[in-house]
Amino acid sequence: MLSATDSIALDAAHAWDTVAALIDGRDAHAVANAVLRLDPAGRRAVAKALPGHVKRARARRDPWEDFDDYAPAFRAAGAGTLTGASTVASWLNRREFNSRWVGDHDDTDLLLALWRDRDDAWAADLARRLTLRLRGPRHLGLDLVLALLAETGIEPPDHDPLVVGWVSSAPPRANDPLLPFLLPRVFEADGVGRELHDSSSWPRTLATLADRGAADRRMLLNGCRSRFLRGGTATDLRFFVRLHGLLMPDDPAARAREIRAHALDYARLLPAAPGPVADLALGLLREVPGLPSDQVVEALDGVLFRAESGLVKSGLSWLEQTVQRRPGLADDCAVPLARAFGHESYGVRRRAVRIALKLPAGIDAAAITDAVPLLPPDLGAEAAARFGGTISAPEPDDEPPPPLAARPPSEPLPPLPPPITTGAELAGALHDMQLDWAGTERLMAALVTLAHDDPDAIRGSLTPLMRSSYYPGMHVEVAWTRPHEWLVATGRLLTATARSDWHGRLPQPRDVSAPHLLYLHRCAEIYAAVEKGAPPPLLLATPTEPTGHLDPLTLVDRLELLQDAGADSGPADLQQALLRLPRDLPPEAHRRAARLTSPSGRAVARWLATGGLPTPDVSMHPLVDDHPEAVISAPPTGLPLVDAVFTAPPKHVYDDHGWFEESWPRLLPSHPDVVAAHVLPHPRHGRFSFSYGTSVGRFVQLTRGDGPFAEAVGHFLARQLVLRRHDRADAALLTMSARGDLPTTEFGRQLARLIQSGDIQPARIIDALERAADAGAYPAIWNTIAAALPLLCPEPGQRPVHGLDRLIALGLKTARWSNATVPIPEIKELAARKGTANFLREARTLATHLAP
Repeated sequence: MLSATDSIALDAAHAWDTVAALIDGRDAHAVANAVLRLDPAGRRAVAKALPGHVKRARARRDPWEDFDDYAPAFRAAGAGTLTGASTVASWLNRREFNSRWVGDHDDTDLLLALWRDRDDAWAADLARRLTLRLRGPRHLGLDLVLALLAETGIEPPDHDPLVVGWVSSAPPRANDPLLPFLLPRVFEADGVGRELHDSSSWPRTLATLADRGAADRRMLLNGCRSRFLRGGTATDLRFFVRLHGLLMPDDPAARAREIRAHALDYARLLPAAPGPVADLALGLLREVPGLPSDQVVEALDGVLFRAESGLVKSGLSWLEQTVQRRPGLADDCAVPLARAFGHESYGVRRRAVRIALKLPAGIDAAAITDAVPLLPPDLGAEAAARFGGTISAPEPDDEPPPPLAARPPSEPLPPLPPPITTGAELAGALHDMQLDWAGTERLMAALVTLAHDDPDAIRGSLTPLMRSSYYPGMHVEVAWTRPHEWLVATGRLLTATARSDWHGRLPQPRDVSAPHLLYLHRCAEIYAAVEKGAPPPLLLATPTEPTGHLDPLTLVDRLELLQDAGADSGPADLQQALLRLPRDLPPEAHRRAARLTSPSGRAVARWLATGGLPTPDVSMHPLVDDHPEAVISAPPTGLPLVDAVFTAPPKHVYDDHGWFEESWPRLLPSHPDVVAAHVLPHPRHGRFSFSYGTSVGRFVQLTRGDGPFAEAVGHFLARQLVLRRHDRADAALLTMSARGDLPTTEFGRQLARLIQSGDIQPARIIDALERAADAGAYPAIWNTIAAALPLLCPEPGQRPVHGLDRLIALGLKTARWSNATVPIPEIKELAARKGTANFLREARTLATHLAP
């Protein structure tokens, strides 16, 4: 063990090296023990070197790394070696030691031990300085500040963050030395109410302390009232409202004395205090029946012009009781009563009129007479019959917007692209992976024709493309689900750059939709023909019209060319050709086809003789679980791919079943309802506009809204109108309204069902209906609302759905604009019920308009 003299010599010579090593070891307790052993010279040496060492230690870290593990050691070193209270306070609050991620340092006991030999004045000075450096909302250093204030016994500085930090640290304790100083400041410091707004322990504990005499009940009650009068939000004052309620005496006589003594303060709270405070004040004032007249009138005047209908109704009840008990106050009460005539709530105005009509005869009713024009016409007529005054005129009907114009015929479709005639054009088209349906049909036709006519020429054009890394990884895919994959594979087969087993590449019928599987079978058929070295001279199914139709006479021309060449078409090519024929078949096509002898020619002749493929009957099962299920009824044709297309898709499908959906109308141009049936499982189900699926706008491009899928259209239209991005659904609603095929009955039923189930927000769907009505679709919107209201009208005693009053009001507006007068029995029954609720009032107005 070193002697004292050796210890001093060692500290003077090696103090900084010793402390620096301990700081780098991040051991705060070792640092504290070391600085306590230093002599004054050693402490001065450490204090001088500390700031530079902070910079060196910080430089060892990347800028984004924190410094929190070093902070306790540095704080201990500075606390034990720096001299002035101001310097120590600045050191402990350095930014490096108080990052945004660090909590309290938990080093209070360690630091207090380092300062044990400092005098009381120094400790008091440090306590004040650290207190004034407290900041919310984290209140770093609060524990140290509270300990220093308690140890020194000084009066804390007036600093709001100290009070907020103190109340957040623990419930109040009777033996807390800070309680006498800080408890009165609870009612003055900003932020206390917000900190304690949901605390249950503080109000109960303060009330208990008041009962035991450990806290001054009078001071606490006066503090609550002064805090109310200062103002603030409902959140800021909620704690004080609860505390006030717990502090009020239980004895009725003492309670009445307390209220009387401060009635003027409570009355002054009524005009502008937040709802909970005003409700407290009004309730207290109503407890004392014999308040001075001027205070009663002042209180009523303050509460009856407020916006909260509940408060105003309570004030009206007090006014009615006051006039009954003290008829001499009727003249004075008439003025505040008249204020309620202008309230936003119809129920409040109706209640005010009923009370006014009960006022004693002979009162000074000038204020009521002057307020009659503020009432709606029906209530104004009741009040004017006794008090006179001008009855307000009924609000004029809004002028309807211009009716929705019929949509102009759709723009002509772009013409089909010209045929590909050279190998270079073929290579360019094969390189383009973004081909639309027409470009893909053009590519398929060219690949077959050029492979038949001049395979050597196209090999020279395709080989550079096929030998590159174009379409990498295609050979490892289990199934080729894109037409382009099949056509690229055919190009590789032609150029002998790759060969694949195509039989295993066709997806199973359960994996893709039937129209798309037909597409892929045609592609596989081309690959198989090239593999055999016998591609046909042409394809039968290449469309001749931008709609995807195939001219019947052109089909016969192609069959004749194939027959003359000794070739025949593939079965998929033939079946696609039959699906592209128009409904009207010219007799000339049948006569010419009857002379054909090839198998394809005879098959086409047979179908032409019977008028073409059958027209399937398309319908829909009742909508269950928000997933529509189509029904396609058609006699078997014996053509497997056609029969698959004429079979309804399953109710639930995978995401990729909708691939290439945009090409389906061009594959089945004469069967739009069949196309719609295959699209039916795909409409968007999600709550967001970017959810997977087809928009309702896209769906109604394929079929009429009031066609076989009217129930599904109504359902998905209601769902998609409430999305954040509802532009397409809005456009679909207007499109169907203009076309005259909006399924208003089904749409109304579905939106009522979805509102009742909580699947859509009433406010959003009403917003959507208002947008459409204002755009001119008001007849369709009225018919929709008329279909929805019978389902939404509540049974007696049942709560109405939120927004029903607004929906009925929109129904009234669109009914007026549409000159609709057909009564709705459910609205008539609703209008006959007693009550003042807004939805009942709106129902009465609508029923009156629709009455014969």
